[in-house]
Amino acid sequence: MFSFLGANFLFFINLQADPTDSPTKDSINWRRKMAPSQVSGHQQWSDPFSTLQPELNIEILEYLSLHDIRSVIMAVPMLLRTFQSNRRYILRSHSHELLQSYGEESSFRLAATATHLRALHSKHDGDSISELEKQVQPILDSILQSNYKKATKRGDIRLYMLIAAQELLPEIAASFTMPWYQSIHLELYDRSPGSIWPDMAPPVVRTTFSKGFLRFDCYHNIFYHNHQHLLQNLDDMKEVFLNSFPEFPAFDDDTLRMYPFTILRNIFWRYNYLIEEVDDSLLEQRSDILRRERTSNEISAAIRRIQFLNRSPRQYDYFLCRLCLQGYPRLDSLEQLSYGELENAILKEFEELVTLDLENYDIWVDKVHYYDLLEYFILEGSSEMGY
Repeated sequence: MFSFLGANFLFFINLQADPTDSPTKDSINWRRKMAPSQVSGHQQWSDPFSTLQPELNIEILEYLSLHDIRSVIMAVPMLLRTFQSNRRYILRSHSHELLQSYGEESSFRLAATATHLRALHSKHDGDSISELEKQVQPILDSILQSNYKKATKRGDIRLYMLIAAQELLPEIAASFTMPWYQSIHLELYDRSPGSIWPDMAPPVVRTTFSKGFLRFDCYHNIFYHNHQHLLQNLDDMKEVFLNSFPEFPAFDDDTLRMYPFTILRNIFWRYNYLIEEVDDSLLEQRSDILRRERTSNEISAAIRRIQFLNRSPRQYDYFLCRLCLQGYPRLDSLEQLSYGELENAILKEFEELVTLDLENYDIWVDKVHYYDLLEYFILEGSSEMGY
């Protein structure tokens, strides 16, 4: 049956091929069936899948990837009806595979929410903060009303949820990596061909990390946009948001020694590593920074370097927290830069977040929520690791 299914589906795909391809007699006849006819002034389309047994249409949909399912149900009415009537059954294999990384079906809904929030930030980048807040507020309300703390299943699994979960998974797995830690414990990060997770990472470690990633991604996109705060009049809702999810599971000491990091801890340490790289290079240049004559622009750049190197410990802590609150995608983009580009980007971030934003910096010491946020993402039993 599978071979028959594959042959039939590939035949259907061939029907949709580039019209410049050399046509065969069969393909011409099938395309004529698919072509519109003028009957009583109306266009009518013949759906070849309407002649197939329902079971075969279900098998066709089971054979497809999530993205291909989305494409064909948009194009073929009979397959759309088949999918709507048998959604959970058709998606069961995709759902089962994703559950190995997410643990619970409720995470699929949160993955879709995270993807939607990212799209809103992209769409409204450059708009006023108040306009973005209007879009974000209902999403926060929806998350709180969903009661993730008590419900691990959220009703029907929708196609868009699984697509979002699947698309985020490579990013989640990439954020699991700690370069300096991995270089010391290579065996903990070995992967089998085709696997996105280290073989030795227990399933509960994978699912806990994925859940933490989704929570933090939603968190920073609800309450922050680039360098700006969102929903400041609802500052107390940050704690409410975090507490609306179940607590992370407890781990034994052996597991924590192997995989002690959550997403926020990974971001924190990877930013710390980037800054140390910039520090080392600037310290080597320090004696020459203001030695020779320079243009005014060069002098301004030199002053930025001096200010960065002369930062106080409190400024450094504040800077790291503000960087972390921009989320993993920002970190990933910085890690792709050449050294010169990285230095310029870090110095610019420090100037905008610290040097030119003294008002927020001055009140930061009273914002215990920053510390609570870090503590929230410390796994039970790992407090000795520290920040």
